[in-house]
This record gives sequence, C-alpha cells and structure tokens, in this order.
Amino acid sequence: MATAAMLAGCGGGGDAADGPVTLKVLTWEPGGSEYWQQVKTTFEASHQNIKLDLQSVPFDKYPEVQGPYITSQSGPDVMANNAGLELFDRRGAYVPLGDRAAEINKDLVTYSGACEGFDTSKACFGVPFSYQGNVLYFNKDVLRGAGLDPENPPATWDEFGAACEAIKNSGKTCLALGLSGTFPAYWDFPEIARNYLTEDDIRGLLAGTLSWKDPKLVQVLEKLAEITTKGWTNKNAPSITMLPDGADIFQRGDAAFAGTIISDAVNWEAFGKALGDDKLGVTRWPVINQSAPLAGKFSGIEGAVYGVTQWSEKKEAGLEFITWLAGKENGELWVKHAKGQPLNKNVDPALLPSSPAFKKIQEFVAEPTLHAGVMLSGPEADALARGWQQITLGQLTVDKWADQMQQALERSPTKKQGN
Repeated sequence: MATAAMLAGCGGGGDAADGPVTLKVLTWEPGGSEYWQQVKTTFEASHQNIKLDLQSVPFDKYPEVQGPYITSQSGPDVMANNAGLELFDRRGAYVPLGDRAAEINKDLVTYSGACEGFDTSKACFGVPFSYQGNVLYFNKDVLRGAGLDPENPPATWDEFGAACEAIKNSGKTCLALGLSGTFPAYWDFPEIARNYLTEDDIRGLLAGTLSWKDPKLVQVLEKLAEITTKGWTNKNAPSITMLPDGADIFQRGDAAFAGTIISDAVNWEAFGKALGDDKLGVTRWPVINQSAPLAGKFSGIEGAVYGVTQWSEKKEAGLEFITWLAGKENGELWVKHAKGQPLNKNVDPALLPSSPAFKKIQEFVAEPTLHAGVMLSGPEADALARGWQQITLGQLTVDKWADQMQQALERSPTKKQGN
C-alpha cells in the first residue's frame, strides 16, 4: 500500500502480518468524547485492518501521563501535543515525517506548527487537523444588566476597565478566570503580548533570545497583573483552573466575559448551548496600544498535533491513522461533532455552523498572527501561571515576576539562551 511505501526509512514498521493491528492512541480528546467516538467508528469502518485503543487523559493531567512514556520510550503508538514549543520539546519521541509531510498535509490551510521552528522546510513531527486561537466571549444579558450596550462591547483597555467597574457594581464578575495550569500562557498572555511585541519579537520568544527583562515583556506582565489586581476577575482565580472551573463561572451566567478558544471544549458551541446563541457575543480582546502592528490581529495556531512514536512497532498503521486525521473525512467529523474550526480546505462549506458567534470568528481568523503562547517552554508557562497567582495574592512584584520568568527561560533546555 502507499502508506507502507511512504514509511520506508522510518526505522521499521513491525506491524503484524496477519489479523488487525491495534493502535494505542494517547489523547486528551480535543473536541470531546462524542467526536472521538466518531473518529474511532469511522476510521475503523474504512480501515478494517486497524483498531484504535484510545487512552483519554484530562488536559491538565496530560503531561504527567505522557512524561513517563517518553522517559521509558514505551507505550502509545500515536500521541498528541500542542503545536509549537510543547511539541518541539518532545520531538525526540516522534518519527519525523521527512518528505512525506508535504503530501500528508497538502490539503491543510497550514501545518507549520507541527514543524521545527514553524518552518515546513524543516523536520515535521505530526499532523494537525484543527485551527485554534483566542477570542473574548461575552454574555449580552450581563452587559445589558450593567447598563452597557451588548452590541458594542469594549474595544479598548480603558473601555474594558470602565465596563468591569459597571459589571462589578451590578453584582457580577467581569472576567471569568482561572490561573492554575498552562491556560494563562495559552489563552491570556498572547492577547496582551500582541500589543507590545512584533512578529520578530515573538520569534525571539521561541528562540530564547528575547529576555524577560526586556521592557516590552515587562509591560506585558504589568497588564496581566492589572487584570486581577484591579478586581476585574473572580476572587478565587488563583486557586482554580480555567477549564473547567473558570469556564463554568461564565456558563452559569455569573460573569460578563471569558477569554478562551475557538475550537474544542470551551468554545462558541459550548457557550451557546449554555447561554443561548442569541445571548452569546464574541469579540477580540481589548486593544491596549492602537499603534501596535499586531494589536488587531488574531492569535492563531494549529490545534493538537498527532504523531507516531519512535518506539512504536506499528509505525505503518500509525502513519495511516494520522494521514487519515488530516483528510477531508475527519475534517467534516470535526465540524459536525466537535463544532470546531477545520484545517482541511476541502470540507463541505454547507456543513459549517450557522451560529452568529462562529460567523463572527471567521472575520477574526482571516487576519492571523503568530501565537505568542505556544512559543513558551514548559518552565516559562509554569512560571507565568505561578507568578500571576502570587501577584494576585500580593506576594510578588512585577519586577520579581520578570526575574522568575527569566530564570524559567534559562531552565528551558531547547531554547538558545541568546540573551
């Protein structure tokens, strides 16, 4: 078969010659369990020689489960990681796709987040199938109850601050927030960073050549600190995660805003079900610096990337599965069952949702820029969350937070430490 030929040079397939092959797939089930059950059923129906054994792990526990597999070089045949540095840090666990990457991903809008340095001419380690990025959702009823115009949400930082005061006075939380885990790095940091960093600066984050003592990054930390120290969020933000706890605050109608993502569990579809599509709005995060070149852009990135593990004895079957993930059939499952943003260009437009929020998001994704959050290493993402928690509790200054971030950068083994 073509897939077997493509695997030549991958270090051996080892797939069984008779009987179906069972692939162990490690995933946090982006898109939800219903979507992944459809993946299993549909793929197995058209690939009767391959069975999928899905090991689902909660997103916030995923590194704890994946780490020992990588250390022991054993376990799943296919695994997922977020596009960007999280994947690059673990690239030794995956079979590089080599020249096959372009063929497998030929129908995708982009796949650079699966490749080293976001460069498709370099080694690529897997396949994405969804597009991801950050937006600010809002509850129109909460804005209306605070005397605000739900059809004109705050567009600038000053307007947002004034809106938060009005919302607080109405008895509601302004911004639902959880500061535990990696969510602050992925969902909040990029939206402030766009107001201070250029794309070259963001590439400097990836390379480790932009110091956290740089005034631009210190200003980013200062604005993140404002969000909580000015009382714009729920008081328990330091002790909870955004998923599910922070999102639950918004879904219950107790907060006006929630900064989350366009695809996966806490997106327009989930919030529309909880609040009603007519009550859900979506906008960009408020602009801080109008003159910043990226201030009005969309922080976009490929979603989870699935790759074949170096230790798998079923590499041929693994490559066949991830190739299918990149295809039109799975793209349409992603739209129908996960209500997510597909990467495959051939998905039937008639299947795309009619939700007003989804349609508004299409305007945003048309103007993308680099996603600063996925440029952070694991130590940096941890230090960002921990420092923000300490700032909120009055235990840390912004300057000390910047020191902690710089120390985290210096502990990041895959960054060049060029500063």
